[in-house]
Amino acid sequence: MSAPARPSPRPRPAIPGPWAGLLGACLALVTGAETLLLGVGTGYLTSGYNTEHIGSWLLLLVFLASGAAMDLALILGLCALVVPVARRLRATPLQVFCAAGLAAAGLPVAVAAARYNLYSVLGDLVSVALLRESSQLSSSAMAAEIAQEGNAFAAALGAGLVASLLVLMAARRVELRHPALGPRLAAPRARALWSGFAVFTAIGAGLFALSSPLAAPLLFGFDRKTSGILISRAVERLTDVDRDGYGLLSRPPDPRLLDASIRPYRPEIPGNGIDENGVGGDLPVAADRIPPAREPVFAPGPRPHVLLVYLESFRADLIGQRLGSREITPFLNRLAAEGAASEHAYVHSPWTLASRAQLFGGRLVNRPGDATLIDDFKSRGYAVAHFSGQDDSYGDSESVLGTGRADAFYDARGDLDRRTSRSTAPVSLQVSWKTLVSRVEEHLAEVDPRRPLFLYVNVVDTHYPYFHAELDPLLDVEPLRRALIRASRARQVWEAYANAAANVDRALERLVLSFRRSLGDADHAILVTGDHGQSFYENGLLGHGQALDEAQTRVPFVLWGIGGRWPEPLAPSDVRALLAENLGRERGSGAPRARFVPDPERLVFQYLSDLERPRRVALRGIGARDEYDFERGRFRRLRAEGATLDLAPAERGLALERLIWRWEAEQRAALAAGEGGS
Repeated sequence: MSAPARPSPRPRPAIPGPWAGLLGACLALVTGAETLLLGVGTGYLTSGYNTEHIGSWLLLLVFLASGAAMDLALILGLCALVVPVARRLRATPLQVFCAAGLAAAGLPVAVAAARYNLYSVLGDLVSVALLRESSQLSSSAMAAEIAQEGNAFAAALGAGLVASLLVLMAARRVELRHPALGPRLAAPRARALWSGFAVFTAIGAGLFALSSPLAAPLLFGFDRKTSGILISRAVERLTDVDRDGYGLLSRPPDPRLLDASIRPYRPEIPGNGIDENGVGGDLPVAADRIPPAREPVFAPGPRPHVLLVYLESFRADLIGQRLGSREITPFLNRLAAEGAASEHAYVHSPWTLASRAQLFGGRLVNRPGDATLIDDFKSRGYAVAHFSGQDDSYGDSESVLGTGRADAFYDARGDLDRRTSRSTAPVSLQVSWKTLVSRVEEHLAEVDPRRPLFLYVNVVDTHYPYFHAELDPLLDVEPLRRALIRASRARQVWEAYANAAANVDRALERLVLSFRRSLGDADHAILVTGDHGQSFYENGLLGHGQALDEAQTRVPFVLWGIGGRWPEPLAPSDVRALLAENLGRERGSGAPRARFVPDPERLVFQYLSDLERPRRVALRGIGARDEYDFERGRFRRLRAEGATLDLAPAERGLALERLIWRWEAEQRAALAAGEGGS
């Protein structure tokens, strides 16, 4: 009688049970910690300022599931690297197990914590990504603060390494006491780990490709995960066959993977028959021109005193609005009624540095040393005074604006002990309107009214977070703490902003009264405008610098005591020449009043966020704009309120060419100016 056959042993799983549990624990820790840090650091889970945010529970679940797949790729890859090394170092199975867990969980969490520290240095004022895109992160003071955070991170990393060594030593002792642990904790084969890494990396790459055209909030989150960054960069490098710096997951993607002469943002060579950037066809020689910047020409007439008030993050639609029964901007309303106000004033770019430089320089690109408003008024014998509630050294603004040539200068650095910002970093430093106005009044007490004065004042209290201790409750609005600013409280956020705007209106009133009091009966003129608007969850966004819509790019533009014809739509680069042309006119018996004249053929060029490598470009006319999104490869004609207009294919093609050719010409001019051209 033959012996019964023994059952064949079960095949060993590719990932043994204890290791599967370890991977699951690492995944839960990494995904949970990164999501928490992303939410705290950027407001991604509620409503970030100048960032995308998750707007629904469904999208959050999709993000968590997708992020977990990417994190699993990173965890498997780290384990695949650590396990062979630990084996070569003759580590015991328990030590290999612990080393893999420490690396797979500790490194991603440490990197995420370091990135969150960078956000904490910058505060909640700006998006780090947008700053990087617009080349504005260059301050030495900021670099010093970030370096301090880097030192703290290095110390924490050193402590983590010491703790890891202690854990591995303890693991050795445990295994000596319990030898049965070794066989149970045998590490999986490297092939299994690498196979899992390849599978989940491919899944992550697919998620990136799908989210790019469909869900901007998902893409924003993926871009800020350690695993997402590594996967996207790896795929970009692997698919960058022609080594021009762009691949399949680049934004925008490479239009010709095998042709290094064609890549996104490559400057066009007009008329050579090649579309160097892959959009809009070859730039014709005849289209390689831009409307020339008008040089300021002052008429040899009166020299009225001039007050230019520049409002930070001030929406144009605040004028005339009420909160309950109260006017938000009663003084600005009255000034606009007595003078003239434009309904079609738009910035070229919803960034302070760009808009302010364009206002002062009268051109789209203003370089250090170029003539500005300061030089114009000084050449006519004006005393020039520049007062700002923020740090005007930021982004090399002093040299771009020419503030060193002003007769009097003040910015927030003069009152560090009275700042309303949490940080003294140039990007965030601010003082309240009360401090600013008091400094202006001190200066006005010393001016000689017989010499014409050009006074520039930048009021900044409507900047995020829309509240500080020196704002008065003019609209009986409850203060909203920074931590409570989120999409679910959109109305309260708006009301807090409206109260800040009411305070700015009070500041404007005091400035105008003090200006007039110091001049007596002398002739004077007033201009009030701003750097950009502000979104309050229109299209899910809070802040600015993210879209070219009405909320972010339309600004107030009020003239009092200035006449002449002002064409619309109006842009900051138009103001310098128009001021010179219209201030010198004979003024008659009363204060002149400007005429804003809509021109259906007139277009304002807009871009987001860097002119040479923009995310979007637009040509805006009265009531509509043509816009091209480089990252999504999408062209649209949009009404002022945001509705898309259908175009016939031929009209659509011509409109796209006109827009892209205009940008290409502007890009070429900007590059020429950077190389020393005019």
